[in-house]
Amino acid sequence: MVEPIVQPDPRDRNLEARIGRLLGWPLGTDGGEAVAVGDLIVRAGDDPAVIARRILRTDGGPAELANLLRRTRLDGEPCPDPDGLALVILSSVRNGRTGHERPADRGALALILVPSLIAGLGLAGGLSPYLAILLVGAGWIVGWKLLGRD
Repeated sequence: MVEPIVQPDPRDRNLEARIGRLLGWPLGTDGGEAVAVGDLIVRAGDDPAVIARRILRTDGGPAELANLLRRTRLDGEPCPDPDGLALVILSSVRNGRTGHERPADRGALALILVPSLIAGLGLAGGLSPYLAILLVGAGWIVGWKLLGRD
């Protein structure tokens, strides 16, 4: 007898970790309390693990999450774009992000971009290319170190 070839479903890969990320995804505050996706599911009276698994495993998951977001009010305000937010959340959760990542430091980004702009303007005005490269390189190194992406 020939054994059937069974391919693992890619939606099952790291499913438990993705469920945890989805349930912990921060949405905002309501009455001074932090609210995550898991809290919304509990408020709806459902089992968070079951609903999260269904959202992540079925083709209708984005629509189900969008409907959950559509019914939600945080500090009295409705979700401005539940469909778009659902897609962003699911894409991020599937790619390993938790929603708690450190936002980009604008000062560090400025150290990366501003020297490039100055060097470009300087080159147009007759600045030595070697000095321009030095200026850009120093800005990039310091900026990336500040961003913590070394």
